[in-house]
Amino acid sequence: MNVHESAQLRTWLLGQGYKQAQSAETADIIVFNTCKIRDTAERKILTHIAQAKKHKKPHQQIIVTGCLTDHEYKKPSESIAVPASITISYGCENFCAYCIVPYVRGREFHRPKHEIIAEFNAIPRTGTVWLLGQNVNSHPDFVELLDTLSSRKGDFKLNFMSSHPKDFTMELIDCIARNEKIERNIHLPLQSGCDKILTAMNRGYTVADYTAKIARLRELVPGICITTDIICGFPGETEDDFAQTVAVMKQLQFDAAFIFPYSRRSGTAADAMPDQIDTVTKKRRTTELVNLQREISRGKLTK
Repeated sequence: MNVHESAQLRTWLLGQGYKQAQSAETADIIVFNTCKIRDTAERKILTHIAQAKKHKKPHQQIIVTGCLTDHEYKKPSESIAVPASITISYGCENFCAYCIVPYVRGREFHRPKHEIIAEFNAIPRTGTVWLLGQNVNSHPDFVELLDTLSSRKGDFKLNFMSSHPKDFTMELIDCIARNEKIERNIHLPLQSGCDKILTAMNRGYTVADYTAKIARLRELVPGICITTDIICGFPGETEDDFAQTVAVMKQLQFDAAFIFPYSRRSGTAADAMPDQIDTVTKKRRTTELVNLQREISRGKLTK
């Protein structure tokens, strides 16, 4: 979601007449689109912001947007509206054990359907129009929204993020299949291929649930591109638990996977869990899955 937001910020600024600077030293505006999901990401961005402030020239403006604006940075220099995408939900109430987002983004709030449709009707409908939310498909009118927006005329495609498997219903899959305006690529974070770990993560679905939805997607939408996220070394993950994730990845054959070692995050439930996994083991498991996904993506590994 942050990568997409950053791209949209760039597009919007270019549309306002700005040009992309070759370096921070020559820029008039420096934008930091921040993320707090992982501790390493937060520490890195705080370092970059501090350096930018230290070397800031009188004419330069520093803009901080994203998760940190709700926490460490209460007063960002400026708020940028991005007309190329529509935020339909704010906040999150999933409280995944490893995630800080509900604490910094706040509780879930869904914009009314009529308001979203009105905003959609007012924007240029070319290229891809994104529907955004921390858990976008938990919106109570999500399927109806997709059907309504897909019926509009224009040379555009619809896409959405971020999706949560527990709210990725069979009804939503049917909706994707019947609406050609919806892009044929889905990012659906699995996080683990072990039910024990999914329960500890408070994810709200089982491997069987997830697998059935992937099978349904591929049955109704031939050629669909499916990508995922995996966390390696979550507290309590045994070698057998990890082996189950390896087996699921081989079975489901994702087009791409974003694979990370578990990162402890102060304030989350997982941070207080026993049986934290050592760094060496987390890195080894991450490397193994990255290499596995490379083989799958290259078509060198079959089920």
